[in-house]
Amino acid sequence: MYQQPYPPQPGPYQQHAATKRKPRWWIIAIIIAAVVALVAGGLFAAYQFVGGKDVSLPSAEEAYASVPRDQYELRDPIAVDTYYEFRITLKNPAKVQGDKLEGAEVAVDDIAKVYQDASLSVPVPVSVFAGMPIGDKEGSGTVDVGGLMDIPKYMQHGDEIGAEHGFLPSDGYYCVQYMGEDGKKLAKPIVQFFMVKDPTNSAQLAAVRGVKPTINATGGVDLSWQAVEGATSYNVYTYITQAPIGAPGTDDYREGYSTITKIGSSTKTTLLSDDYDKPDHEKKKTGLDDVDNAVLDQNYAFQDLARYTQDQLDSCKNDTSEYCADIMKETGGTWSPSLAGKLYFVVMAVDENKHEGRWRATDANDIVPSIPVGVAQQAQINQWAYGLKGVFGEDNTIEEDMQAYVYTFVQMADGATVPVPSKFSDLQPTGQPNSWHFTYSAPGTKISDSANLWYEGDLTAEFPRITQAAIQALPKAGGLLDRLNAVDNNVDWSGYDTKKIDSDNSKSPYFIFASTDYGTYLANNILNGHQVIDITKYSTDWNLDSDDVMEELTYQNPYVCVDSGCVDYTVRKQGGKTVMWVKYPDDYQARQKQLADFVDAAKPSITSGSDRDKAIAIDQFLAAHMSYDYDAFAAVDYGSGNAFDNTGAIASYPDAWSPLGMVNGKGVCLAYAYGYQALAKAAGLDTRVVTGSVSSSKSSHAWNYVSVDGQWLLMDATWDDDGGTASDRYQLKDPSQVGDHYAFSHGWMLSSQLRQH
Repeated sequence: MYQQPYPPQPGPYQQHAATKRKPRWWIIAIIIAAVVALVAGGLFAAYQFVGGKDVSLPSAEEAYASVPRDQYELRDPIAVDTYYEFRITLKNPAKVQGDKLEGAEVAVDDIAKVYQDASLSVPVPVSVFAGMPIGDKEGSGTVDVGGLMDIPKYMQHGDEIGAEHGFLPSDGYYCVQYMGEDGKKLAKPIVQFFMVKDPTNSAQLAAVRGVKPTINATGGVDLSWQAVEGATSYNVYTYITQAPIGAPGTDDYREGYSTITKIGSSTKTTLLSDDYDKPDHEKKKTGLDDVDNAVLDQNYAFQDLARYTQDQLDSCKNDTSEYCADIMKETGGTWSPSLAGKLYFVVMAVDENKHEGRWRATDANDIVPSIPVGVAQQAQINQWAYGLKGVFGEDNTIEEDMQAYVYTFVQMADGATVPVPSKFSDLQPTGQPNSWHFTYSAPGTKISDSANLWYEGDLTAEFPRITQAAIQALPKAGGLLDRLNAVDNNVDWSGYDTKKIDSDNSKSPYFIFASTDYGTYLANNILNGHQVIDITKYSTDWNLDSDDVMEELTYQNPYVCVDSGCVDYTVRKQGGKTVMWVKYPDDYQARQKQLADFVDAAKPSITSGSDRDKAIAIDQFLAAHMSYDYDAFAAVDYGSGNAFDNTGAIASYPDAWSPLGMVNGKGVCLAYAYGYQALAKAAGLDTRVVTGSVSSSKSSHAWNYVSVDGQWLLMDATWDDDGGTASDRYQLKDPSQVGDHYAFSHGWMLSSQLRQH
């Protein structure tokens, strides 16, 4: 808990929301969530009520229990009306000229943001209006910020223009102000918790929680969630945000925006991809009968995530058209996943009156690099043209012809081009002399196409050789498993309801890191093998999801996940308390000891010299003692396996995705990263396991950050492993200078902690 009292709210309150509401057509709709009114350099929050049911505000301790006080300045919780607009009153040198902010160190989009959660990860859609001052009280300009969420008709009130938009009632929002009234960037951003008062006294269903997006076997996104009492059905939406591009005030500037799109409804607690995504089948001439076997696109709901694609930039490199010139200028000629938007899912419970319940969005950005959306056409053309002999390849050998189909180049939702080793089927003669027809597809997607080849003899024997060559060329990624744990209906929890609470505050020698008190408490109890953990104290941590805390602690504490399946858990009510049930592998403690003994034996090799020396020594140690487990990677279909398919791989390769991969000498990238983390603690280093995406792979990847001389540096022991020794390609590099590793914005750490990394 915080030791200092919370700063009082500045006053007097300024009630401009009802008296000076501007027409909505003047509003600049940008994806910034901003909530701030600046008075005397601080966050000024005014509010107005129009009647309605009172809200019960949490205390400051409850609202900010998971927000690091040393990094943010915290304000007392407040309540506002759905139509309230927060105001920033500026002073020189910051000023508004026309509709542009001038003299500021940050762009309008970065002045402030509003989040729905204490980890400051999920933004809320808002509108922003920048206005020139009218009178002395408006300083050198004002910026008004209001909600841009759709307000249902039964909740609308008053005769305001734009009554259809505002802030929906929820469990609370967090406003983070990054810029002072003078335009300077704040060293400690100001955080304001606020709740929205519903003036209509409407009873709303609770927010839907436990939303789990899962990539299925054909690349679709299946969703599941926890049931809400009183719900007759559920509406499912994608919520996509796009950041602005370019410098404000220039011709290249492109405003940010958001879209909220309904993709389906369900009376169950699931919505499957097959229910809302219907790929088109293209009819092609094959030499046989016409068949509907070409699928070139899928996952239409996610195709607008990428503003620019890697394939698009590749096709523009040698194109002098004005269209391509604009694209190359706007992107700098280099593709990055940061150019893609952010994906969230919103599942709303619907009651018997067809009224939707409370808003809650779920961050789904860790799956975006794994969502296939179509064929990367330029890459496929380049593959066909590679090594082409003759005008149309008429001089190619059969082996050279087949190289055009070894890979299917798939465009992912983040815009990346990923070469997926093709699978071949339906090989048969066309009936024409020496002509063969076959189908090729990209495993883990619905994408497929067909082609013809000329070959004298039986072509069947050539296919296995070509497929194997493609597999061996795969990059070493695919180290993250889409695990089923928190809301797993397949876990047998029988008997847990009679177990007694066994949690305590004792410390485990295996503990490495958690960013919150809740995470530290959970990690130590799980490391100590407790099965029924009392989390009542932390269940009041406002808007901090137990799933987020568990995800962070399982990545940062390798002794928790000493088996590829890690641990199973669920949150329940028990005897008036909120508890977490945890189920462990049968040999959990024995595997912990096995890891600890190995680390102790390794200490003489990794504990000498400076922090830099130790970090490099660990990289060399892992290269000498580990090799990449291609068999385990193949068991998850080279990163294409879904959570249900991965269950079998976990059972067959219990070490491959755990630090025991280091102990037994074989694992995928997560085993390398876990091993590095365990050794680093023994060497006295401060490190983190990092998860993200990498170029040319639809599989997620894991690596480490190492703190050396006050700077966080990237270390990828997997990709440094040259077979017995470690190269320095990814050894203690500035993350901003590594162009093919893209850390996820949440998961491996709570989003509120990422700014320090």
